[in-house]
Amino acid sequence: MCDEVRHRHPGKLLVFVTAAISRDVVILSRSADLVYANSSWVHPLTMPTSVKLFGLVDAIYNPDTTSDVTGNGVPCHLIVDLAASCGFTLTARQPRLYPSSDLIKKTRIAYGLNYKATGKRLLIGINPGASWRVREWEASKWQKLINKIHSEYDAVIIQFGINTGDGSSEYDNLTGVKSLAGRLNGADIVALIASCDLVISVDSGPVHVAGTVGTPVIGLFGAVDPASRLPPDSPALGLFSDVPCLFCHNRAPIIHWRDGCPNDIACMKKLDCHAVFEAVKSMLPQNKNSEVKEPFAVFD
Repeated sequence: MCDEVRHRHPGKLLVFVTAAISRDVVILSRSADLVYANSSWVHPLTMPTSVKLFGLVDAIYNPDTTSDVTGNGVPCHLIVDLAASCGFTLTARQPRLYPSSDLIKKTRIAYGLNYKATGKRLLIGINPGASWRVREWEASKWQKLINKIHSEYDAVIIQFGINTGDGSSEYDNLTGVKSLAGRLNGADIVALIASCDLVISVDSGPVHVAGTVGTPVIGLFGAVDPASRLPPDSPALGLFSDVPCLFCHNRAPIIHWRDGCPNDIACMKKLDCHAVFEAVKSMLPQNKNSEVKEPFAVFD
């Protein structure tokens, strides 16, 4: 999208305004000239497009998803949807991030994950939550998955995501993981995900970051169709259960989003640990530059 903005406004300074957590990621992408961030800048906050500042501003773009604007789901990929909201037509491709070897080395050392400490052990990242209620997978299932991985693989499992800090969230107490939840900035997340052999995540930021650095990723989905979220040109597998209300967020009208599921989030509750572990076994042998032949799987 930034490439399209430069094409439409040649020679102009491209300024990107985003949430604080995303600033480092945008800087790593080298897609903008200036990147500003504010801790209060959260969706759906937008900037008025009529602001010209005495002719200094050519145009202001506020990317947004069709579902958040109209309340109706959209079947296309997120990249295409966001571009269309700005009047752009793009092919659904994932932009790339290239964290330097120096950044990766420094980040791994900072969090006790340097090569001397991990040796030849697999590095697996998980992002269990907490997230929006309709995206979450039960903590007990995450723990069972972690235990299964350790039973068959010599692996270090890193826990990404947010942390309440007071132990009140069930995701704060997972064992067998090195929890970095709530401790990482954007650059740290990119560097560590680039180091991972595999990332397993609910529908959230690490899925997208894995796509930008080419790390194989398994996404756990229910309300959202993984075809509209997974990176289109990186090794990725979207898992979901078989329920009548599946992919409700891509339907019209959307019956819920962040919360208030009338079916008690059956889509995520029906997705069992065995199915996810079988997917893990199928993905771990994959090389970072290889392709996954079957991008989606349904488990009944």
